[in-house]
Amino acid sequence: MGQNQHDVTGYYWFMPQFSDYQGRVMVLFLNNLPFINEKGHIFYPSWLNEIQPKEFVKAKRLARPITLSEFEIDPDEWRKITEENAIVRILEGGKKIAGKEDGFYDSEILKNLTGEWQKATRVLSNTLHRMKIKTGDVFIMWRIKHLIKEGKIDVTGDINKGWKDFDVRLAGEKQLQLQTTEQTVQQ
Repeated sequence: MGQNQHDVTGYYWFMPQFSDYQGRVMVLFLNNLPFINEKGHIFYPSWLNEIQPKEFVKAKRLARPITLSEFEIDPDEWRKITEENAIVRILEGGKKIAGKEDGFYDSEILKNLTGEWQKATRVLSNTLHRMKIKTGDVFIMWRIKHLIKEGKIDVTGDINKGWKDFDVRLAGEKQLQLQTTEQTVQQ
């Protein structure tokens, strides 16, 4: 399991499904495990796909059985997560999952917009590339469309056609607020 919200949430889902196999299920938690990348440098992966296959084979030897106490405690985390029913979940470290509001990534999106028109796909890729806590492209595009409906983003083109069929920019009054803030910071 990588050090990311997707793998850890999947682990919590997995636990109640396999409670009958206590002592026979193994886990490899990549939290703070160093690996060697294709250039020969040491790095700490967040996702399993960042590990080269030959390194993954070596890492497999570090897998350990899931303890009986983990089989008792961790299914409670899954119940807590499902009861919370948050749309956005982030990993706060270790195996701690926290639910966040729908607009959690909105500030990341708005940071990648300017007063100039740009393709929505460009804003999408810039946002995905620059954000520290990752999520998927479909979710970011859904939030962009939501921000358009809220009037925080101006749009030209057809947002219902395809992602490449519309351009976006900061909404008029939002542009003024950002310019004023930038001028204040520069002074």
